[in-house]
Amino acid sequence: MQIKTKVTEMLGIEYPIIQGCMQWFATADLASAVSNAGGLGVISSASFASAEDLRTEIKRCKTLTSKPFAVNISLFPSLNAVGYHEHIKVCAEEGVKIMETAGRAPTEYIEEMKAAGMTVIHKCVAVKHALKAQSIGCDMVVIDGYEAAGHIGAFNTGTMVLTPSAVDALSIPVITAGGVCDGRSMAAALMLGAEGVYVGTRFFMTEECPASSEVKQTLADKYGELDTYIGLHPYKNDTRFVLNGLMKDVVALEAAGEPFEKVAPYVAGYRTRKFTQGGTDLDEGSLCIGEDIGLIKDVPTVKELIERMMDQCRSQLNRFN
Repeated sequence: MQIKTKVTEMLGIEYPIIQGCMQWFATADLASAVSNAGGLGVISSASFASAEDLRTEIKRCKTLTSKPFAVNISLFPSLNAVGYHEHIKVCAEEGVKIMETAGRAPTEYIEEMKAAGMTVIHKCVAVKHALKAQSIGCDMVVIDGYEAAGHIGAFNTGTMVLTPSAVDALSIPVITAGGVCDGRSMAAALMLGAEGVYVGTRFFMTEECPASSEVKQTLADKYGELDTYIGLHPYKNDTRFVLNGLMKDVVALEAAGEPFEKVAPYVAGYRTRKFTQGGTDLDEGSLCIGEDIGLIKDVPTVKELIERMMDQCRSQLNRFN
């Protein structure tokens, strides 16, 4: 059974599976592995301090895969914001044809991306934001349910409601994010009307993800669906983290009403990046992980994972034939 959708057709990929953008972890190594296995790999531009560093990573990805891959431009508030126009220019010069944006509608960037012949995917957490993205010319949207890792917004709408709501409201393809980690959840998303799925936490838990194997194994062995925490809510930046030792300190600071300046050092990027630099103790860094960590019990290769997801998805879709 072939599963072909508007997403596979428009992006030129074999399977409607898109790797989630994860700062520090969405590198050429992970992105190329996903693309080579039939999905769409994504490089996080926010991981690179300069446009030339991003150019180097794009060039490296092109040596690792001949398949399509995307670059994410994160428009979220940041302690270390980068030059978005410069990053888009580099992507255009390097022939990147798929861009993902997130954080806010890319109104001031859409014209230059479209002029470069790019397909623009915008990730958002509410139908009203998806409609805005459609109105300015985005080609498809990722709609991010409450179960997801990272920035989840303040609307608290789960995937089972958010996906069909977006499908009903939009004329462009909708991609489901939030809680998708296997073929069962992929089949559910397709049955809800999605044209593809966006997978973050499950791809974090693969061999090719550059996080330390010790951190990944700790998550697989000891963490479940109740072991996440929505932090930064008092500062209007709701973000789902793994509830580890460091995040329990954040819980206490937020409960005490401390200002963001006291909390910021706990969630600074360097604490996450250390997991790619030899850090093996999960309690020592902040890490965005989705509720579906409770369903993830192993650390396969990307190829093994995608093949498993597709086999299980086909099986689920054929259950009632």
